Amino acid sequence: MKQVLIADHLALRDKIAQFQNAGIERLCVVSDWDRTLTVARTQDGQDATSYSAIVHGAYLGEAYRREMDRLYARYRPIEVSRTISDRKKQNAMRDWWMAALAIMRQHGLTEDMIADMATRDLIRLRDGAVNFFEMLADKGVPLFILSAGIGNAISRFLKVRALLAKNVTLTANQLLFDASGAVAGFCEPVIHSLNKARHAIDARGCVLLLGDTIEDAQMVNNAKACVIRVGFLNESVSANRAEYLRVYDMVICHDAPMTAATALLKTLLDAQ
Repeated sequence: MKQVLIADHLALRDKIAQFQNAGIERLCVVSDWDRTLTVARTQDGQDATSYSAIVHGAYLGEAYRREMDRLYARYRPIEVSRTISDRKKQNAMRDWWMAALAIMRQHGLTEDMIADMATRDLIRLRDGAVNFFEMLADKGVPLFILSAGIGNAISRFLKVRALLAKNVTLTANQLLFDASGAVAGFCEPVIHSLNKARHAIDARGCVLLLGDTIEDAQMVNNAKACVIRVGFLNESVSANRAEYLRVYDMVICHDAPMTAATALLKTLLDAQ
């Protein structure tokens, strides 16, 4: 079971050479969070995201789990569909977010629960991801995380593990809480997997991009930047590998560790 696919070996080598010639001061990393820096599935096969961590932590009970599972079953196939129109998918993703927020409020999600989540292993980084963060922090290379996940949970998770260093910038959906600590709303605009191009990083120089969807490949909007794109194809590999190889230089399959991405980063850093 091959875990790493390369779209064009010569093209990738050429890009690596451009990165090395440009120097470390021209390098930055742009990455998605859920299913990219984190695993896609738990060991028992359950979805593993900043949203599902609330479920796995049993903070809001079985009724909350059932309702969130119902939303996932309804909207996840739309999110990954390659036949539904972009407009319908965009509308569906916002509907999913709004429905999830309503359920969070209905079942009493609080800021204290989000804080407690950060101290537990309900969100799981891929094996090797800590080393990836530390390598970037050590060299002072900017890491821009652009996520459709819950920013409050992600930032606290990183802080607890001393990974939210000065080089890290997080852009994600932020929940708002009232004086009692209960969810009261969210910051606009909503970020979801299909509108990241609207929130794309205006990165310059050389960019190492990591994502797990076709749309994540567009998280950098500067056409003059040299971009190496690494895609994480966690599921349905045979059905989607050709499409992923059209937009990503390297594709890491089957929810594999960060090994290949970290080795690539080391190659870029060691030559500086």
